[in-house]
Amino acid sequence: MFGRRKQSVAVPEVGGEAPKFQLPSAQGGQLQLSMRTVRGPVVVAFYRPWSEDDVGYFEALAAKEDEINMAGGSVVGIGVAEAGAAREFARASGIKSYVLYDYARVTSRQWGLLEKSKEHGEHSRPAVFVVGGDHEVAHAWVEERPTAEELLAKVSGITGLPKPSEEKGEEKPKKKEKAAEAGDVETAGKAEGAEEKPKKLSAEERERIKAERRAAREAGKSVKTGEAAKKADTEKNGGEASEAEKPKKMSAEERERIKAERRAARESGKSLKKPQQQDSGAGKEDENEKPAASDEAPKAEETQAQVEASAGAGEGASSGESTGSEEESGPGAEEAGRQQGEKRKEE
Repeated sequence: MFGRRKQSVAVPEVGGEAPKFQLPSAQGGQLQLSMRTVRGPVVVAFYRPWSEDDVGYFEALAAKEDEINMAGGSVVGIGVAEAGAAREFARASGIKSYVLYDYARVTSRQWGLLEKSKEHGEHSRPAVFVVGGDHEVAHAWVEERPTAEELLAKVSGITGLPKPSEEKGEEKPKKKEKAAEAGDVETAGKAEGAEEKPKKLSAEERERIKAERRAAREAGKSVKTGEAAKKADTEKNGGEASEAEKPKKMSAEERERIKAERRAARESGKSLKKPQQQDSGAGKEDENEKPAASDEAPKAEETQAQVEASAGAGEGASSGESTGSEEESGPGAEEAGRQQGEKRKEE
């Protein structure tokens, strides 16, 4: 179905300033063009909500929009539609970027893309623009749109992101050259060390090394070389020396024999201690006995004095009683007093 243009407004050319817009989004809220250009180049793609070709084109953009975002760009879709039609178009295409709807037809007219058909009424012509951070049109396609890969290449050309793999590979030699020119030996050494990775052993080499180590273990030898071997020998010799210094462990028969000798010595009153131990033991006993003897002497004297005093008191008492008894009863009283005095002496 052929359509005709509503107004003859020129389409923005490459190098010209892109018309500003502020439109509602199918995802909610509103978006201004200046809000996106401050972050990097913006791919502005116009769509027709009823066109299956446009849905397929935005599906291809959706597959590359993450890479475009990684390159520092963003994608914005604009179409003459109502909110419901815009949401349905975003769902059908699967794009996560902003899908705007120009229900007032102002933006489509300002970009020179508004036209009208008998079947669908007013709509925007299919077109794609890349607007740079300076708000100027860097690239423009009308009717025939570029592929998603071409758009990614254009955005990367503006931002320089992401860097191609060839440029990444060339960075290492450049870093080494700069480090060598600046005299930074450490940085150059790190760059060389990063490239010189250890080679991976093959299966045959690994089996050969395992066989050599197994044979060395069976022969009691070491396959270590250099400082590792010296360290192992030192540890081994040190371990043997320490084992030689350790006291030997007695057998069960020797322990039984020593026990029997000690038992017999205790029964006979002898000691199995060495002469030095006996002398030191005897000296200790003499020292312990000396204060004991000195303490016992005054105690014995006190005991003897008490016995004599009690004996004297007993004799005096017995003599008094006997005198009184002799006066009273004669020889019988004397005998009784004598027996009583003997009892007291015995006590």
